[in-house]
Amino acid sequence: MKEDILEQLVEDWYVARPGFFVKHNVRFRPSKAHVDFMSKRDSVHSDIDILALSTSGLGSERVHVVTCKSWQSGFDVNHWRLELEKEAEYNERSAEFKPRESWKYFRELVSDKWMDAFLNKIESETGQRDLTYLIAVTKIKGTESDRKALQQSEVLQERFREKGSTVIIKVLSLREIIAEYFKRIDSKDTPSLEATDVGRLLQLVHAAGLRIS
Repeated sequence: MKEDILEQLVEDWYVARPGFFVKHNVRFRPSKAHVDFMSKRDSVHSDIDILALSTSGLGSERVHVVTCKSWQSGFDVNHWRLELEKEAEYNERSAEFKPRESWKYFRELVSDKWMDAFLNKIESETGQRDLTYLIAVTKIKGTESDRKALQQSEVLQERFREKGSTVIIKVLSLREIIAEYFKRIDSKDTPSLEATDVGRLLQLVHAAGLRIS
C-alpha cells in the first residue's frame, strides 16, 4: 500500500537535500520486559514515518525524526501542546462508543514505555538518542506564539532529558515545505531535473508559473 502522500513528499524533501540519508516506516513497540508492558495493548507496532540522518549535522541536528499528520482540518498547535503535556492514561472502552484517545497519535512523546521503545529504536538505528523531532502538517492552526510554545515546551523537553536525550521540536507546514522546494529550484544555475518524483512534479508546477501566495 502506498504511504501517505505527505510522507512521500517529506521523504523526497529530505532526499533532495544534500547530505541526508532517509528511511521510512521504521517500526517499534515497547519491550516485553518493561514494567508497564501489557500484551493486549502493546503488541501492535507503531512506526516512525521518516528517519533522516545528516552527514554534516551534530548532536540533535544529526538525527531527524518526522511524524506526518496530513489532517485536512489542520494542526491546532495550542490544542496539541496541551494534549501532549498531559500524562498518558488508558481508558477502557465501554459499550458506548468512545473515540480514540488523543495521546495515541503521539504515544512516543507521552507514554513512558513507548518513549523508551522510541528512543531505543533511534539509538539502535543511529547510535545516539539526541534528535530533532519534526511534526509535518498540512497547515498550522494558531499563532506563531502558539507554535513556539509547543516547540519550546519545557514539559516535553524534560521528558526527553529524563531519558538521556536532548530534543529539538519543530512544526512544519506543507506550505513551508513547498516554498523551500521553489526557493531551491529558483536558485539553480541550470534547470536540471529534480532527483525525485515529487520534486519533478513540483518543478513542473513551478515552471507553469503557479505559486503559493
